[in-house]
Amino acid sequence: MPKRALLIYNPTARKAPTLERLQAAASGVAGWEIGIELTAAGGHATELARDARANGHDVVFACGGDGTINEVANGLAGGTTALAVVRGGTANVWAKEIGAPKDPAKALRLLTEGEMRTVDLGKAGERYFLLMAGVGYDAATVRELASGLKQRLGAAAYIIAGFHQARRYRASSVDLRVDGEQLPLELYWLMLGNTRNYGGLLNLAHMARVDDGKLELLVLSRGGIFRFAWLALWALFKRHQQLRDVTHRSITSLGIDAPGLPVQVDGEFLGETPMDFAIAPGALRVIVPRGRRTPLFSR
Repeated sequence: MPKRALLIYNPTARKAPTLERLQAAASGVAGWEIGIELTAAGGHATELARDARANGHDVVFACGGDGTINEVANGLAGGTTALAVVRGGTANVWAKEIGAPKDPAKALRLLTEGEMRTVDLGKAGERYFLLMAGVGYDAATVRELASGLKQRLGAAAYIIAGFHQARRYRASSVDLRVDGEQLPLELYWLMLGNTRNYGGLLNLAHMARVDDGKLELLVLSRGGIFRFAWLALWALFKRHQQLRDVTHRSITSLGIDAPGLPVQVDGEFLGETPMDFAIAPGALRVIVPRGRRTPLFSR
C-alpha cells in the first residue's frame, strides 16, 4: 500500500508553479499517493493540513509563500505528519534555510530522497510560527502593506512600505517579562527568531537553531533609515548584537503587557499586544534534503 502525501497549493502565491506542473511532478514519485488541494481563503491551509493529519497522511507539502507554510505548520503542530515544501511565494525563507530544491519534481522526490527532522516552533498567543515573530516597526509595516502591491512587487513591496513606516513609527517604553524576569527598555522593533534569516535578506538571528529549545530575542530601541543601514552592515559581519541600541538574549518565554503594539508572525499580521510568546520544543516534523550541512540545526 503506498504512503500518502497531500500537497496544499496556494494558487495566488507569487512565483508559484502552475497546477499542471505540480500534477505532473506528483505523478512521478514511486510508492507515494499524492493528492493536491487548492486553498480558497486565509486559514484554509490550516484546515486542510489538520484534516490530512487526522486522516493519517504521512506528509503534507506546502506550496506557497511563508504565510502558507505557517498555516500548514499550525495544522500539523504536535502531530506525526511531516511538513515539506515546494517553493512559491515572495520570500521563501524556510525553503532557502533548508536548501529545498527550486524544481517542483525534485522537491517532491524528497519524499524518497530526503530525511526527517524534528524542529521547534515558536508560539505567539495561540498561533505557532516556524520562522520568527515581530513586534513594533516591522509588524506595523506588514499590517499596512497592501496585498495588491505585494503581489506585483514581491519583496520590494516590503522595502517600500518599510521605508514609509520608518519615517513615522515611534518607540514605546515597555517592561518585558523575559523568562520570568522584568526587562524595562525602549522598544522600536522586537524580533523573536526560531530560524536565522529575516525576510530572505539577512541572518539577523544568526545564532538561532531550530532544534535547541530556544528563541533568539533581538530588540532595537531606536529606528530610522540610517540606523537600519548601520544594523544591516553590522549584521553582515554577525556583530549587530554588540550595537548600543540592540538588546540580545536567547530565551524560552516572553511576555508583553503593554497594549496596542502590532504583532506579526512569519510575515503575516497577527494582532496587537498584550501577548505572551514561548517556544514549543520538538513540535513539528519536517522533511529536508539529506546530508545538507547547515548551522540551522544543532544536531
